[in-house]
Amino acid sequence: MNGIKGLVIASLTTLSLNAHAGLMGVSEIVIKNSLDLWIQVSEVAATETGTGNDLALSSAGATATGSGNWSAASSPDKAIDGAGPLDYPFMYHSDGKGPSEFLKIVLGSPSELDSLSIFGRTGCCSSRDVFDVYLYNDKQEELFSGKYYSAANPQHMVLIDLPDTVIPEPASIGLVMLGLAGLGLSRRKKA
Repeated sequence: MNGIKGLVIASLTTLSLNAHAGLMGVSEIVIKNSLDLWIQVSEVAATETGTGNDLALSSAGATATGSGNWSAASSPDKAIDGAGPLDYPFMYHSDGKGPSEFLKIVLGSPSELDSLSIFGRTGCCSSRDVFDVYLYNDKQEELFSGKYYSAANPQHMVLIDLPDTVIPEPASIGLVMLGLAGLGLSRRKKA
């Protein structure tokens, strides 16, 4: 009996050490303007859990599309080039304003993220930099959404801490293991 109890305790310890923190399975980031104005984003950083790497970079395999560009120089790829917070035209600036305007970033692969940083415009018009954010998995299921994140501040940036993905409790898994161990013991006693 002590052997089985020790196995269950060791298994529970291993499961609790392997628990994840961060939002798992993120494939797509969609940013809209909360005020139904133009979207102006100079950079987006998606911080990977555990490594701190920015996965919202074209060099990390990310791609960006938008609802339209104000000019050829203000294309969506400016928001994932790693050049940092800049002003127009070295940023993404939508060609229209309203609820249909968006910036979409698709990560290189489904990933676990701790946080998302959005850098707005550093020159004029930073009062427009208020964002709604939606994160999706590779099946287009919404994992997270939030509204009215403002980068209209001296740093021209908003940091969004993402929630941890809910995973089964180690105790629940342990109860299943105990049940299986009990079945094994009862079969052993019958033999």
